[in-house]
Amino acid sequence: MPLHILAADDVRTNREFLRQLMAFFGYQAQIVENGAEVLAALSQRPFDLILLDVQMPVMDGLEAAREVVRLQPDPGRRPKMVALTANSEAGDQKACLAAGMDFCLAKPISLRAFDACVVRLFTGTRSPPTPVPLPAPAAEVLPLPLVDFKHMEATISGLSSAQLVAIQQRMHRAVAKDFESIWPRILEAVSHQDQRQLAEPLHALKGCFSALGWNRIAGRCAEALQQAHAQQFTGWATFPDELQRLYAATTAEMARHLATTDPAESPTPAAQDETESKR
Repeated sequence: MPLHILAADDVRTNREFLRQLMAFFGYQAQIVENGAEVLAALSQRPFDLILLDVQMPVMDGLEAAREVVRLQPDPGRRPKMVALTANSEAGDQKACLAAGMDFCLAKPISLRAFDACVVRLFTGTRSPPTPVPLPAPAAEVLPLPLVDFKHMEATISGLSSAQLVAIQQRMHRAVAKDFESIWPRILEAVSHQDQRQLAEPLHALKGCFSALGWNRIAGRCAEALQQAHAQQFTGWATFPDELQRLYAATTAEMARHLATTDPAESPTPAAQDETESKR
């Protein structure tokens, strides 16, 4: 269905992923970095759907949603708003809905989840319920793989191998830029042994790594994030080196994978890298 879509996320890798996801459905979404830019974009043109990351600097998703509701109080005339959140707890979803959001999507977003969300919001129908699988027998707990190369294929299905590789290449570059910009904040938080200061960059890195299926480093960031939220993080002396080693091993694994493939078969749904231009 024809929709004008606006999306906001402060992390480059997540913006690149949103761009690829929208392009798969044929949308050329306008993508910005925070809630203040959402309001600025809305002042220039109307949108049918706004995707809002909940945790953003300058103005977060909840504050932006409340401001959209204030500016456009008629639910029938304002755009639908969907929260993008890594927190799936009922309390977090309740806060999003109370702020005026219409739906919540857990990150990383899958093609199927986004499709079901759009169908529900714009046709009033729900997708058939997904069967609940039977619990699997207990198995030996193995270390998470450095990279789940099937992750992107499962998230955005229907791509050719060349399209998939080209998307992975662009997102790999985006992750490298995010890590470079976020790393000094990790070091600063560690130097001050500040749990609250550490939580914000950990949240951003966890989202970056999860989007590419970098399971082991994403899992380590998630573990450290949970400890920081509980004021129980203690790895001040060892964590930076551990994270650097995991990042080096993961990027090397990803680079080996990309070097063995040939993305020249056909262009991807969104062929350009993010230029940070505001359409």
